[in-house]
Amino acid sequence: MDNNISFGARFIKKLPVLKYSYEKKLYNPASVGMVELNPLDLRDVKALDSIARDFGGDSFVNNIYIEAKLAYKNDNQSCDDMGIFALTRQRENFEELNPDDILGVAEISKFENGEIELDYLQVHPQYIYSFGPPYIKKIGTAIVNYLKETYETIKLSATSSATLFYIKNGFTRVKENSNRFIWRKSD
Repeated sequence: MDNNISFGARFIKKLPVLKYSYEKKLYNPASVGMVELNPLDLRDVKALDSIARDFGGDSFVNNIYIEAKLAYKNDNQSCDDMGIFALTRQRENFEELNPDDILGVAEISKFENGEIELDYLQVHPQYIYSFGPPYIKKIGTAIVNYLKETYETIKLSATSSATLFYIKNGFTRVKENSNRFIWRKSD
């Protein structure tokens, strides 16, 4: 018998992005919702499966889905060392997350010393690889800014294509020519 009370994705806060106006041909400020997904909630695991398929299957989001599925399958009562976040255009009813509204997803590992490791961060490919101006910009930056507001220290390993993104967002290399980065609130 399952005695866990489960509410699905939990709304955290609104975050700023830029939305393109085709009429005015410029970007305007807009807000989207940051939610935290619960890997012990089957609805959230299923939503991650749909998101991974929508993002293209072989993706960071697919890795996040696999880890969430394992946590759910193993009934990991303490997923306290894991956090899964999504940026969504959805405005309400987060207990039934709509995968079509997901703009980006991130997974973190939390450590006892208060540091986190940003394991995965992926923006929906349609907003990166678009013909013409992407409809919404600053999705990855919004996710990173939320993490920077919430945690004191963020560590990560960047792909070569993401290196410039992290540098622009205030991360520094752990050592020269390394793909390891760190951001500290005090820096």
